[in-house]
Amino acid sequence: LLLPRPMVKEHFKYICGNGERFSLWYDPWLQGESVHALYGHRVIYDTGLGKLARVKDILFEGEWGWPEISVDLIDLQQRALTIPISTAPDSISWVKAGEAFTTALAWQVLRRRDSEVAWHYIVWHPHRIPKHAFILWVAFHGALKTRDSLLAAGIVQNASRVFNCGDTETAAHLFFHCPFTANVWTEVLRLCNIGRTVLPWADEIQWMLAHSKGNHFLGTVLKLAFAASIYHIWLERNRRCFNNRFLPYLEIVRKVKLDVTGRLASGNNAQR
Repeated sequence: LLLPRPMVKEHFKYICGNGERFSLWYDPWLQGESVHALYGHRVIYDTGLGKLARVKDILFEGEWGWPEISVDLIDLQQRALTIPISTAPDSISWVKAGEAFTTALAWQVLRRRDSEVAWHYIVWHPHRIPKHAFILWVAFHGALKTRDSLLAAGIVQNASRVFNCGDTETAAHLFFHCPFTANVWTEVLRLCNIGRTVLPWADEIQWMLAHSKGNHFLGTVLKLAFAASIYHIWLERNRRCFNNRFLPYLEIVRKVKLDVTGRLASGNNAQR
């Protein structure tokens, strides 16, 4: 529980009251910092109060009572004198002026913000199927646990392809350099009235960026078909790895078609 405190403290103000709630050492009640952060572990030892002490343990008859037995403790007493003591409970306030605290607002403030990626609309469009979008998002981040990454981590002994084409299993090979998956994607493209050769993975992404932007019907179909193909190819890969079951590529195409047509027929309120 102590780990997030350095990140969180700048967005909250710790207001000392009766000292019963705050950790004497680890909560940032001392002018926005914790005693431990300012003075280290030695002051804990010098006071003899232990790591679990509360602020109230250093208060005596409504006054600060740091033992002045070291330079640090003398300085600490002087700092503490600037902090008023009251009988009110200790409190923590949200420092974003004019806005009440909510967990949603805190998340927006604290979360890491990266620049928007070019492919976001391929994944997070209004018609997406969530389970398909998630796998596609992982694939775009290069985070699918393909056998080359498992080999590098020492989890498997070889990185040979589960579709028995003899090549190393990488994301780029799986989508769609492998003959099996290339057949799947070629047939899916044909169903979308697109006749072209299969491209390398990076080029397929660029092609999708160019041809699926916007909410026009073909763009929506392409986004759904692309995500469904990635999803069902990954499922088939796992089925072969873990269940020793094998579906022909046309059955994968059929599953893609069912998901896409079902999603289009269901409208915006039937994500599953």
